Amino acid sequence: MEYGALVDLYEDLETTDADTALIEQLATALSEADPETVPLLVTLLQGRPFVAWEDCDLGVSSSLTRTAIAKATGQSEDQIEDWWRETGDLGSAAAKAVENERQQTLFGQSLTVEQVQETLEQIAAYEGTGSQGRKVDAIAGLLSDADPATAKYLVRTVLGHLRIGVGEGVIRDAIAEAFLSGTEADVGVVERAYQVTNDYRVVVQTARTEGRDGLAELEVAIGRPIDVMLAEKAESIETGIERVAAEPEAVLAEFKYDGVRAQIHVDGGEVQMFTRRLTDVTTQFPDIVEAVSENVNAERAILEGEIVGYNPETGEMVPFQVLSKRIKRKNNIEAAIETIPVTLYLFDAMYVEESLLESRLEDRLAVLESVLTEQPPAIERAENRRTGNRSELETFYQDALDAGQEGLMLKNAEATYQPGSRVGYMMKVKPTLETLDLVVVRATYSEGRRSNQLGRLYLGCRNEETGEFEEVGRLSTGFTDEELAIVTERLEPLIHETDGRDVTLEPKLVLEVEFEELQGSPEYDSGYAMRFPRFVDFRDDLSVRGVDTLERVEDIYHSQ
Repeated sequence: MEYGALVDLYEDLETTDADTALIEQLATALSEADPETVPLLVTLLQGRPFVAWEDCDLGVSSSLTRTAIAKATGQSEDQIEDWWRETGDLGSAAAKAVENERQQTLFGQSLTVEQVQETLEQIAAYEGTGSQGRKVDAIAGLLSDADPATAKYLVRTVLGHLRIGVGEGVIRDAIAEAFLSGTEADVGVVERAYQVTNDYRVVVQTARTEGRDGLAELEVAIGRPIDVMLAEKAESIETGIERVAAEPEAVLAEFKYDGVRAQIHVDGGEVQMFTRRLTDVTTQFPDIVEAVSENVNAERAILEGEIVGYNPETGEMVPFQVLSKRIKRKNNIEAAIETIPVTLYLFDAMYVEESLLESRLEDRLAVLESVLTEQPPAIERAENRRTGNRSELETFYQDALDAGQEGLMLKNAEATYQPGSRVGYMMKVKPTLETLDLVVVRATYSEGRRSNQLGRLYLGCRNEETGEFEEVGRLSTGFTDEELAIVTERLEPLIHETDGRDVTLEPKLVLEVEFEELQGSPEYDSGYAMRFPRFVDFRDDLSVRGVDTLERVEDIYHSQ
């Protein structure tokens, strides 16, 4: 497929407002594309060349991309910076640079989608000394063959921010329209297929070649992480009991640990681990790999648990901020194991020799416990109680807090596993205000002694239909001086437009924020604003795909 044809589609989609029209255009494009191109389209149309769980990252910053644009077009980086500032979009700046190109190539060639994908894969693979230069050369090579429109969307793809309003929901509906009948039931079949595969490339190919029956047969696979089932916030234990199960006897309570949620894949002698954001952290936790290998008696399994760090001298749990240092560590892992040892608390099994997604939680746990040999402190079953008695749960809740944990998880022991969904089968009870995980989309430098710090942050939730981030308020309190310095250090490389003391940012830094309530507000494009928001923590375990959705914001607003 000619990349120019994809660019034409990008341009049409960017000017289309109605979701029904977006879905129709995408369905037509998918049904008419060459078979080998179809799986590439469902990722590229979302502005990324890979699925979320693949261990691939282009590792290209805005500044490197600007250098590549300059190299390809002969324009100065200062001039590109000016165009970038004018438009707020480095892709549009690239288009202007190509329009005013100073060094014309004698022989250009027409790019194909496959060539672009291959180049992006090569960029992701570059490592070590000189890798940044090779990345710049590769991007410049693509841009040297580009017309202005092509340059715009190439740059946006490299930066992972396509801006055409195509989210996962639109892709799902387009697949159902293109290869099934487009009914609500068809959408459900596609949704279920995506939940168990977490890969629209597999889903679209199956829909194209095998239809509805093939989609229904798709199942979880070892080595391909699924989106975990999500919990909702309960105001109290009483409301949590009422919400999670019709019968109190069906309530299972577990400690809510202050750690990292982990998905463990066992395949014979191999063990892989993924975080909630689907990042592979196997290398960072060889101690857990060893514990699972020695104490999980299963040939093939997908288990779920929480990695919790503890102080080796006192045995006391350490907060997530300390544990996160191990997640980021790529070298000298043995030293990290000594200074921040961890316990894996297992609490679910999605696959043990066969898929368990359709099994009740109590049956999944019976399987988990049958294959697990606890070996404290390396690997244990999560602390739990099977009771719907409020008094007993209040005591258990206090036990969790006394142990330094965040609170309780209340689960429906009779419920099946719903990947990627908040369906009321799990409720979390914490002694805090309501919290949201939000991404920083723009910021303003502070005044006075903090004038060199980005102290006013505008936060966005994710609109699942469009894939865009919609602001839900401004955060300027709750930071220590040290935390604010870290925020600034992490945000400044993400700046792509400056207007006085105001900056717009690549949406990459995710924060946990607590607040008293949500109120309607025309000031922000979500239509809502947090009242008295305060910074809680960095959420380095979450990707921007994992930030809270506009739907959750609306649910909180209407439940107040």
